[in-house]
Amino acid sequence: MTEKKKEKQKCVCHTPRSLKAISFHSDVKGRLISLSDGDRRVTRDASSFCHGLTFSGRPVERGEKVRLRVERSDGHWHGALRLGFANVSPEQTPLAPLAIPDLTDSPLYAAVVVPEHICRAGSEVHFWLKKNGSLRIRSSKGGTHTVPTNLNPAWPVWAMIDVYGQTTAVTMLGSKMKRWILTSRSCPARTHIKHTEKKETLERKKDVSMLGQRNLRNHHRDNTDHEAPDCEECVVCYSDVANCRLSCGHKCVCTPCAMRVHMMFGTCPLCRQPLGSFHPYDH
Repeated sequence: MTEKKKEKQKCVCHTPRSLKAISFHSDVKGRLISLSDGDRRVTRDASSFCHGLTFSGRPVERGEKVRLRVERSDGHWHGALRLGFANVSPEQTPLAPLAIPDLTDSPLYAAVVVPEHICRAGSEVHFWLKKNGSLRIRSSKGGTHTVPTNLNPAWPVWAMIDVYGQTTAVTMLGSKMKRWILTSRSCPARTHIKHTEKKETLERKKDVSMLGQRNLRNHHRDNTDHEAPDCEECVVCYSDVANCRLSCGHKCVCTPCAMRVHMMFGTCPLCRQPLGSFHPYDH
C-alpha cells in the first residue's frame, strides 16, 4: 500500500516579493458547492439559496486584498454574496448553512452582506482585513464599504466567501497587498503545483478535535475551585504551552484552543464560567 506524499506549493514566477497563489479550499466547502478551474472557481447548486460556504485555501495577510469576480447570478433568489474573514481555520470550522448569522454569532468570524447591485455577473469585488481589524469591501465601480469587527488581526485569518442567494458562481482572481512603495501580487495559480490535503489528514484533524472536546468535558470534572493555579500545558490538546488567560482568570489553554473553546463551548474548561474574552499571557 502506497500513499502519495503531500506536494508543496512551488513558485516558478521568479518574483521574490510575490504573494503565494490563492484559491478556494479544496476540502472544506458547503454541501452544494462544486470546485473547478484548479479550485479557483466555485459554483453553488441553484436548488437552494444556502449551503454555499467556502474559504481561502491558505491564510491571508493583513491588508491583502482578495479579488473575486461574480460569474453567474440567478434572480430567482433574494440577497447575494457574503464576504468576510475567520480567525479559525477552515478545518476547525463547523460547516453551517449560512455565514450570517450561523458563524458571525461568534466573535471569531465576521462577514458583510454585499449589495445585490454590485454582485451582477461580471462584477468584481475586492475585500480585505485592515490592520485595525475592520473589514472593507470595494466594488469594481469604486464604491467602498467598511465595518468594524471583533477579529484579532494579529492572529491568522482565512477569507470566508458565502456564495449566497442570487450569486451562484464566483472565481477567485488573485490578491494584492501594498508594501510601502511596492505592491505585491499573488502568483498565478497555474504556475504552482496544486497543494491539497489528503482525506486521511483531515480525518486525523477531526479525531484530534474530538479528543480535545472529550478532554474539555473530562478535565477537572469535579473541580469547584475557581482560583486554581495556572496550568503549564494546555488542558485541551495537552501538547502546547497554556499561554492564554481566560476572562474567568484561568490560564489553562493555548491560543488556538482558546479560540476553539470560545467558539464551540463558551465556557472555561476548568470552572465552566461563561467566557467573555481571552488574552495571550505574558510571563
